[in-house]
Amino acid sequence: MNKNHLPSTWPDEFVLPRYDGRSIANVPATVAAILGMPFNGLPALEDELWQPIAAGAKRVVVLIIDAMGWNLLRLMGDELGVVLGETAVTGQITSIFPSTTVAALSSLWTGAAPAQHGMVGFQLFFPEYAAGGQMISFTPVFRKFPDALVDAGLEPEKFLQWPGMAEQLAAGGVPTYAIKGRGIVDTALSKMHGRGVAANYGVFTFSDLLVQMADLLDEKAGERLYLNAYWPTIDTLSHFYSWDGTAVQAELRTLFHQIKTEFLDRLTAVARQDTVFFIVADHGQVPYILEQRIPLTAHPRLEEMLLMRPLGGARELYLYARQGQVAHVAQYFNEELGDAFFALPTEEALTAGLFGPEPFAPQTRRRLGDVLALARQGHIMYAPADQKMADEFKAGHGGLSAAEMEVPWLGFRLDE
Repeated sequence: MNKNHLPSTWPDEFVLPRYDGRSIANVPATVAAILGMPFNGLPALEDELWQPIAAGAKRVVVLIIDAMGWNLLRLMGDELGVVLGETAVTGQITSIFPSTTVAALSSLWTGAAPAQHGMVGFQLFFPEYAAGGQMISFTPVFRKFPDALVDAGLEPEKFLQWPGMAEQLAAGGVPTYAIKGRGIVDTALSKMHGRGVAANYGVFTFSDLLVQMADLLDEKAGERLYLNAYWPTIDTLSHFYSWDGTAVQAELRTLFHQIKTEFLDRLTAVARQDTVFFIVADHGQVPYILEQRIPLTAHPRLEEMLLMRPLGGARELYLYARQGQVAHVAQYFNEELGDAFFALPTEEALTAGLFGPEPFAPQTRRRLGDVLALARQGHIMYAPADQKMADEFKAGHGGLSAAEMEVPWLGFRLDE
């Protein structure tokens, strides 16, 4: 990132994404480097985060635990020693911006930053369909109609404007295998990410996921491969109980216990051979404070300046201003809501590299609006259609707080 292009009033509390070698978007190039493959994308992670365990490795496994932020791992470190004690590499890296699942997973499946691959947010504007779209379910934002954007003509396999990681590995003769919940294995989002994947495996539970991981490594013993596994329960629980809720901590204890007993301990010698294993998260979560929840309707002057409701997310607002109102929208946030949000012209954020370096995907600018408003502390702003979320969620993500941006990177050499 080029910090010189950020405003002098940029909040110190914001954690910037480290696209230069310390972010989740650098993971695909790291996998490729370990496997000795060329890669078109952002550079690999810094050497200290993978080279100590890479020598002679032919197989790489990455387990993504959604929303397992660095804050949560630090809080529970003493209780997770059964797995943490076996790590050969432990580091803190950053998410991307926005720190939201659809953008983060897209970077983990391409090795490109959001501005490069084009999945730049949770809710995006589609002028060709005259609608805002929610990008987990590919539905209009005004009401949930799953895959309605696909029905309207969006082609998931062509949406991302960067080669898929699995496609790049396959070109060099290395197959990619994906394991995730059975309910999401055939979704539009999975099809978007799965370009070039040799096989997808749907699972019912986390123990099922771990057993299938171990079985696949055993079945493919001696073969070069990349295995990507994803599990979402920490994210789901954190939304409803906050990032450090009792249920969240109980779940993470259970997940790590199962990683030890159902994966690490049951791997055969041939499954372990020449294999490295990493655990990472896509983002963390920040608590939503009741008095910091701001309804858009409480600011009619702001509504009058906007062409339509904000998109992006509750903590990263993509604002489309009426003609001649761009500067006034940014000014309103910084003067009337300065304790809650920091706003700047979207073009400044792009120039600074907040969404990643150039080249940008052709639709990136159109999908980001005119003004970007970034939440401070635990603030959110929501439109009437998102009232249920505002009432129910105790925590969330998408912004630049340390809680959202800082994630763990854990590395294991399985044959040592």
